[in-house]
Amino acid sequence: YADLMAYLDELNEQDGHVVIMGDMNISPTDKDIGIGPDNAKRWLRTGKCSFLPEEREWLGQVESRGYTDVFRYLHPDDAQTFSWFDYRSKGFEREPKRGLRIDLIMASDSLLPKAREAGVSYDFRGMERPSDHCPVWATFEL
Repeated sequence: YADLMAYLDELNEQDGHVVIMGDMNISPTDKDIGIGPDNAKRWLRTGKCSFLPEEREWLGQVESRGYTDVFRYLHPDDAQTFSWFDYRSKGFEREPKRGLRIDLIMASDSLLPKAREAGVSYDFRGMERPSDHCPVWATFEL
């Protein structure tokens, strides 16, 4: 991660808007963990995780450089939106859905006030042989 942090430091020296997005494999907050408390404890115990303290610490390094999770900024209380669903447990088919929000769009401080909406597109899960991840999106008024 050192190379990424150095690159973000370089970007911060320039003027302009920056978006970092993709499969971060980190659930930023407990609201982003929708696999149930027993599963979450088991994942922590076995190290199979996306919410280990060291993972969140790494994400904190990105945030400390002036980048914010756009979805959480716009939806601070949402605890039912996830971007990843385990096929084995059929988390997408359940109601409420059981998954993790680990695909993120992070915007620089200069761009964040221009964010208008962000979400996850569940429609793609209806495709034949879909990914275990759903696309994430955000709109900005520039």
